[in-house]
Amino acid sequence: MVPTQVAAWLLEAGQTPENVARLRLALGRGQLWTEQLAGHRRAVIDQLKARPTPALLLKAAQLVRDPDATPEEREAVHAARERQAAQQRVLAEERAARTRELADGQRRRETERHLREAERRSQAAQDLAGRRRQAEAVERQAHAEKLAYLAPFVYGALKKAAREGRTTTWEEIAEKTGQRQLARLTHQDSLTLLETIEKHTLPGSPLWSAVLAAAGTSDALRLSREVSHLLQRVVPAEDSNLVSQLTTDCARLRRQ
Repeated sequence: MVPTQVAAWLLEAGQTPENVARLRLALGRGQLWTEQLAGHRRAVIDQLKARPTPALLLKAAQLVRDPDATPEEREAVHAARERQAAQQRVLAEERAARTRELADGQRRRETERHLREAERRSQAAQDLAGRRRQAEAVERQAHAEKLAYLAPFVYGALKKAAREGRTTTWEEIAEKTGQRQLARLTHQDSLTLLETIEKHTLPGSPLWSAVLAAAGTSDALRLSREVSHLLQRVVPAEDSNLVSQLTTDCARLRRQ
């Protein structure tokens, strides 16, 4: 029992202490305080129903601990607590959804960034490859033009050597024509030059390059065979026979 209930029971049962007046005064004050507390509790619960907030719920939960609180008041606080818990769950789910959405957005942006970066690198690689191909094409063109420029010098030197009935070398041609790079040609460049010169030689006529190969060195014979194959001419398989044929061709060129 609360103190007011005890005082009321004592007065009703006639079991009163010596100072009855003070007991009655205390009972009246206690009842007034109890009524005020009940009114305050009802006001707080009404506010909680109208505009539930965490602060009001905490205050109401403390007030309904009073033994005088009614079941309806306790039920109202319980319902408010359930509503608040439901709202918290909803808010938590919304926050989780927003977090997932932000994470998904971040992943999408990262994926798009990676794709753009990969596309940029691919485009850069393609551009670089294109520039390299272009540079190589320009270089090949310049090299082809250089060989085309050298061809008349070599042709003239071969004809002069043939008229004079002698053999010659790339070094000698370079020295006599002043085209020093002729002495430093690669095997493929030498082959290209001779093919350019000999492609206008009539079938059955000796090749002007015979004066280069008649010396009989392995490099000269190899070059002669390759030029002949490019021009679809048959040459002897044995080097000795090939040297004999080249010697004969040089004599024909001299008479020619």
